[in-house]
Amino acid sequence: MNDSSTRAAALILTATIFGCIGCGTESSATIDPTLPSMNCREVASAMAGNFTNAAQAKADPQFQSIVMHMRPIWVDRIDGLWLYVEQSQPATPDKPFRQRVYQVVDGSTASAVECLLFELPGDPLQFAGSWSKDRPLNELTPDLLSPRAGCSVTLFRDPLGSWLGATAAGDCATTYRESSYATSAVQLTQQETCSWDRGYDSNGKQVWGSTTGPYIFVKTRE
Repeated sequence: MNDSSTRAAALILTATIFGCIGCGTESSATIDPTLPSMNCREVASAMAGNFTNAAQAKADPQFQSIVMHMRPIWVDRIDGLWLYVEQSQPATPDKPFRQRVYQVVDGSTASAVECLLFELPGDPLQFAGSWSKDRPLNELTPDLLSPRAGCSVTLFRDPLGSWLGATAAGDCATTYRESSYATSAVQLTQQETCSWDRGYDSNGKQVWGSTTGPYIFVKTRE
């Protein structure tokens, strides 16, 4: 089994296991109001950086080449660790097709970390390129964001040291490309972020996203 197949198998297992935990409910995070936990810091550190899946796209044309930037924001806040995320195609870096904000907080158990998902206000493209600023999204505050209920990802450390997690099955509602809900499975290390996002219609038929495995993003520099 090659590395890509191993990652895909891990994320399939992750989605299967976590999809059965807390189905139909939004997990409740217990936030430490003093300092982020070491687990939160480790997850946020793995997430932060510049990424590309260029090697994967070159080896397998079914995967589009994508550039991803994840930057810490609002670093003085004590309600978790916040990151701004942009994804774009290499030819159009000024027109990202995905922009979101994550809040990394302690999960409902001591070993869990939860990544809460938020949408930007108005037209997200007005914030394109914010990842490159000294203080990204400093003109915004969390109350201006729109939380995506059911789309959070709960992460646990696996025995080899990476962080694995997924959304609860069927909870992340969306209308993107005529889908009814989306799922996301994630594997994080300090060198790579592997993500497998898929959309399904009301009958459970997959209508968008990779059908064979995750996108494998390699960190290029801090």
